[in-house]
Formats: sequence, structure tokens, C-alpha cells
Amino acid sequence: MNPRGYGGKLFLGLLLFTFGLVNTAALAQDTVIVGMHQELEFLNVIYTQGGNSLSASKLAQRGLLFLDEDSNWIGELATEVPSLANGGISEDGTAVTYNLREGVTWHDGTPVTSADVKATWEMIMNPANAVVTRFGYDRITSIDTPDDLTVVLNFEEPFTSWPILFDAIVPQHVIEANSPDLDRSEAMRTPIGFGPFRISQWRTGEFIEYEAFDDYWRGRPKIDRLVIQIYPSVDALMQAVAAKEVDIAWSVPASYVPQVRELEDQGIRLVTASRATAERYVMNADASKAPLFADKQLRKALHHAIDKQLIVDELLYGLADVAVSEWQGSPWQNPDLPAYEYDPERASAMLDDLGWVVGAGGIREKDGQRLSFGHKTTVGNLLRENVQLLVQQLLRDVGVEMIIDNQRTADLFGTWHQGGHWSQGNYEMGGWSHGLRVPDPEISNRFLCSEIASETNQAGSQWFRYCNPDIDALLEEQAVTLDADARKQLLFEAQEIFHDDAYVIYLYAAPLIYTVREEVRNFTLHRFANFYWNPHEWVLE
Repeated sequence: MNPRGYGGKLFLGLLLFTFGLVNTAALAQDTVIVGMHQELEFLNVIYTQGGNSLSASKLAQRGLLFLDEDSNWIGELATEVPSLANGGISEDGTAVTYNLREGVTWHDGTPVTSADVKATWEMIMNPANAVVTRFGYDRITSIDTPDDLTVVLNFEEPFTSWPILFDAIVPQHVIEANSPDLDRSEAMRTPIGFGPFRISQWRTGEFIEYEAFDDYWRGRPKIDRLVIQIYPSVDALMQAVAAKEVDIAWSVPASYVPQVRELEDQGIRLVTASRATAERYVMNADASKAPLFADKQLRKALHHAIDKQLIVDELLYGLADVAVSEWQGSPWQNPDLPAYEYDPERASAMLDDLGWVVGAGGIREKDGQRLSFGHKTTVGNLLRENVQLLVQQLLRDVGVEMIIDNQRTADLFGTWHQGGHWSQGNYEMGGWSHGLRVPDPEISNRFLCSEIASETNQAGSQWFRYCNPDIDALLEEQAVTLDADARKQLLFEAQEIFHDDAYVIYLYAAPLIYTVREEVRNFTLHRFANFYWNPHEWVLE
């Protein structure tokens, strides 16, 4: 599907009408086309951690709370954010009461009620459902629904990050109609929500089509239709940008900024925002999957062999910072953690001390084994591929062989149930970007031993496959610590331990970058909520 080639939107409308893909009303509708360079593995917040999938899902799915332009929590389905002052939080912090907005309906016209919130919790906690995580929800002991517009979450002990829960809600009637085989149902693949747009069609690997939801509680979106068009690579997407086949290009790598700036006189502009995220290389902490990385000194040697500033300067045109932490760019980043210094001589000396001797072809060997491992990241992302090649050469300079084995986004980021490489730990070293989606530091599910995914824990969302009881203790303590400064210190201490364990090579932190045609008005980016935070306000001129 080429939304603007061969005569633009009129051709698109005629093409889709001819093949029966949309109704005739679509021919007269305003359509905004968003180009993405990564395929989606799932279109449901509850079943995905992929950044593009979450953004696409959030156009339709919403939850109890949302964010304003200044990253403050505000009500979405809830009328307001619970607090001690408004009586929404109990004195002991173990009960949180939400008052729901009256008149909100699902995309199928059914009213949204407190029963839907409770049914969503029961669905998430049901071990028969392969949701992406149960973290946080497993701290709820019960949910009370005294009436259709009141929800009370009961916790055994205070859970500081309760606002992050229920960022998506699923209709009770849909859950009941599609159980017990809920995971495999079309209703979960293309969910019904109460967000500004409803999903009208999804062709995997091709496009997703949305229609404006007339009854969205904030008011009907100003555009009638939205299409996410999937491109096989960033290069293909940028060709579409230059040809004006897309209105908005999703998450453009910083290395393409000079190319986009050449298009500014053609009505294509850059829109950027800071974000709390970092690109990283992860060494699988499961010794059965990646035995080489069981040696901490070897891990640290690899850190010292990689010139991160060179990556920023040469491949990102200086439009990024060297990264050091999972909380990169947020108030919870430990400011005292230094990046591992680039020192290839030190790296070589450390490998010498470990008994890795330079052998055939310049690759080190020890006890007949080559110092060699595989590396996976998303195929079709030229920046990631160029970073890979540079790192591959830097490692080779100290006698380490990194073998590139890139895969489709959907195959890497899928859940355990979907056979995702990260979830199932089917990698030695992997490259991806991960950040904070909300103004809250709670990402313990990326570290806790109990969150490592397995056949018996398919909802585990810990991809590092890392287990450190000291980190577990600190993260469990911060989760129930109400004092913000004390909580921050606990997170700082956890970062120090993780930094010393050296399983993750944090590479760089780049801003969020999109291209937007001048005909699209009111488009802004949000550091946490990406592009999905205000699509109901977009205008196409």
C-alpha cells in the first residue's frame, strides 16, 4: 500500500474502495499518514513492550490516568488523580479509590464501567493469559466496585507507583466473549478501546488503519482517519518522506537529521523532544545461553573496548549524549555514575590477564575456544547497523569477534508466548532502546529475579535474565517508600550495583525525532507519551 504514490490520497481512496478495504465515506475524509520503520509485534498495550507497538496501541487504548503536556498525571477514565487531599488515598496508603468519568463508552458503544477495570485486573492475573507483565498488579489483593463509577484498589502494603497501573483497560464483555482462548483472539490482537481513534483494519507488516471515534470524551478528533504505514527500513521511510508520501515519520534516527534539513524548504520540518531512554548492548546474564559473559572482568573489558563518544560524534553528528543508566535523562539517574572509559589498552591487558591469547586471524582464544559471540538487533535500521559495524571493529581491535545476526522487530520484541528472542533469552548480546514511559521511576520488572521470563513465568518481562538479590532488596524497598528523596537514594544505590555488574553497555541517549509535513498542525511530541498524547488535536490543512 503506497498512501501517496501514484496520485496521492485520491488514488489511495479509489484503490481501497476497489478492493473493498474501506467504505466509500473514507474517500472524502481527512487522512494523516504516519510512516514507521519497524513492524509491530502486537497491537495491545497489555501484550507488548515494543515502543512502536505501544504508541500505535495507545491511539485506541487508554486507561485510568494520562499525562498533560508538562508530564503531570491527569485523569483519563478517572475524573481526577487520587490523593490524600481528595480522599482518594487511604491514610495508610493501602487503598486507592478512583472515581470514573460518566458517559465514557467503548468503541462499540458499550458504557465503560468499574466492572471493566476489575475484569482487566482479573484477566492480567489469570495465568492462562500470556500478558507481557503482571508486575504491580500482583501487589493488588482485591478490587472493590461499589458502583459503576467507583473503583477501589486494595494493596497489602503501600505501592508507591500505583499510578502506572491500568494504563490500558479491556472491556469485560470482550474478555468474557473470548475466554478461555483470549490470547489468540482477534479481540486481543485489534482491541476495542475508548481512546480518540478506533482500529478499523490491520494488515500485518503493511498498515494499520484507524477511524476517528465520534464519542471520545475529550471531543471527536479533528482528523477523520489515520493510517500507520509500515516500511521495511529507515531508508525506505526517508524516501517516502522526501516524496511526501507520509505526513509524519516516526522516530527518525539522529543520523538522518542532516538529510531531513535539506527538505525543510519543501515543507518538511523536524519536531524533536528530549526523552528518558538509552540505546544499549545487553550481555545475556543467563550463563547457559551466554557462558562467556559469566566473567565480570571480561564484561568490563568489553566496556573499555567501545568508544561511545566516537559513536555519538561520527554516527549521530553529536546529537546525543553518552548514556550510563537505565534511568537515563530522568530525575532518578544517578549523577555520580561515570561512563566506562574508552581504553583499548586496558581492555587488552584485562583480557591478557584472563588468559585470552591472540590467535588465528587476530581473535583471542582460551582452552581451544575463540572469544566470539553473536549480536542481534533490529534489521533495517541503518544507524543501528552502522553502530554495530563500528563496535564490531572496535572489539576486533582488541581481539574479540562479534558476529552480526539481526532479526525482524516482531521476532525480537515478542512476548514469551510469541517466541520473542529477548523474552526467551535466545541471544548472547542484544541491542535495543528502552526508557521510561511515564514520570515515575518504577521499572523494577526489568531487574527483579522473579521477573525473568520462563516456561513457568511467561509474563516475566525481564530481558537481561539477570538476578542479584541485593538489587531485588533495594527495588522492593523503594517500591514501598513514600519519601521521594529516600526513594531516589535507594534507586541510586541499585544503579551503582548494576553499573558495577557491567552486563549492559549503555551507548547513547538521543532525542526523539520526527518529521512532519507543514500541512499537519498541532503536532507535538511528548517525552513520555511520544506522539500519541494529543492526536485528537491534529489538524490537516
